Amino acid sequence: MTATLPDAYKEVMLVGVISEGDSEVQWAGMTEDITAMDFGEKEIEGKALVNGGRVVQFTPMTDESITLKIYDTKADDQTTDSAIQYFHKQGTADTTNPIAVDNVITRQKFGLIFLWASTLPATAGAQPTAAEVAYRIQIINAYMTKYTPSFDDKIKSAEVTFKWAPFQKDGSANKREESQDNSGAQLPAGITTATSF
Repeated sequence: MTATLPDAYKEVMLVGVISEGDSEVQWAGMTEDITAMDFGEKEIEGKALVNGGRVVQFTPMTDESITLKIYDTKADDQTTDSAIQYFHKQGTADTTNPIAVDNVITRQKFGLIFLWASTLPATAGAQPTAAEVAYRIQIINAYMTKYTPSFDDKIKSAEVTFKWAPFQKDGSANKREESQDNSGAQLPAGITTATSF
C-alpha cells in the first residue's frame, strides 16, 4: 500500500488531560481553539573574537507551553466540561452539588495528549487505527499556570495555559511528537500517567 498523508490537519482533534494520580479525561477540541503553542527556543549567541571571527555559545532551551480555549460549564472535578479544579486543586476533589472551589496554593502535574487523525479513535490516548494517518503530541510533567475566564463572542469560555520544562532533571524529554502514515505501522497507545511516557 502506498502511504498517503493529508494536506494539513485541521478542524477537529482529540485532547486528553491526565492530572497526577487520575485517569485521562477528554476535552472536546477544535484545532483553531489552540490559541498559542510555544515549543521553546534553542538560542545561540555569537561571541566576537579579537581576529574578527565568532564562536557560537549555546543558550539553554527555554520552557514550553500551550494555551487552549475551553467551554467549561461546571466547577466539577474530572469531567469533560470543567477545568477550574485543575487550576485550584482542592485537598479533596469536590464532586457533590453544590460545588465550591476555593483558591489554593497547591499545584499538580499533568500529562497532555493532542491527537489529529483522519479517523479519530474514542480517546486521545487510544491507539490510532493502522490504516489511518495520525499526528500526536504528548507532554508529561506539565503544570496549569493560567486559567482566564472570558465571555468572548457572548459565550462563557476560558483560556487555560499548560507550561513545562523541556527536559526533566536527568535530561530526559517532557514532550514527544509522533506520527503514522497508513502503510500499516501503528503508533502505540498514549500515555496513561502525568509523569512518564
